[in-house]
Amino acid sequence: MMELRKDIVTALVDGEITDTTLKQEILSKIESDKDFAIEFKVQSLIKDIVKEKVEWKKTPDKVRAKVLKSIGSQTKVTGVSKSFLTDFFEKPAFSFATAFVVILAIVLIILNRTEIVEKKNFAIEQSGNDNMFIQAKNNFNSILSGKLAPQLTSANSEEIKNFFSTKGVKYSASVPNLKDWKLLGAVVSEDKGEKFAHHVYVGKNGELAYLFQVDESYISTHAIVTLSDDLVKYLDAGNCYTSEADGSVTLFTKLDNNICAIVSNGNPREIEKSFCSL
Repeated sequence: MMELRKDIVTALVDGEITDTTLKQEILSKIESDKDFAIEFKVQSLIKDIVKEKVEWKKTPDKVRAKVLKSIGSQTKVTGVSKSFLTDFFEKPAFSFATAFVVILAIVLIILNRTEIVEKKNFAIEQSGNDNMFIQAKNNFNSILSGKLAPQLTSANSEEIKNFFSTKGVKYSASVPNLKDWKLLGAVVSEDKGEKFAHHVYVGKNGELAYLFQVDESYISTHAIVTLSDDLVKYLDAGNCYTSEADGSVTLFTKLDNNICAIVSNGNPREIEKSFCSL
């Protein structure tokens, strides 16, 4: 199956697609891909308005006469002389107001695209050893089992940020101070030659919250770590995602340019309350 580009939707709306198999592929793409669905609605809207508002007329006699004269034809054009007002009302009725309505509709659709990405079970979309969701859960399990210990033990956020910097983390790592959580320590890992920041909090009842953060470019541009496109779009829209499984809660949020994964064995509602508002 060939890769479909969005401009093929225009050809579909204009009735230019005659191949039944290709037509069905485009319709299936519109049903499954929200960007294609938006493009289809926009193109259909424009065509409906044009069909409704534009009335095609026979070429006015004055225009025919000018064309014939410009090509040196001796053909005479006879017709009823028309006034300025008559000539004016013979022009297509695609007015400025109609054009404004079309543009406004397109702008409104584009501005509301971020609302299309609905919350769903993004956890089932994550796979592979490079996936940030899977790495975060595995790292947290290693912390619980004692296989992964802090390289630096500290309750001072500035000390931890300085540790990240001196250990080669190239992006600006955030280390929030939280009311009900005490900083415990930090770890710097290396993957494909890049350094990544991890730190841990401890709660009032001894529960742990592990935070793994990467600059978004490591996912979108460098692809050193991965996340599903839908989850990235959901976070870009300002949302916070939580998933509960195997006695722990995994939370994803965005803090400035960093995508943050938080995994904890604490109360899911308390974790969401504390970390979604970072």
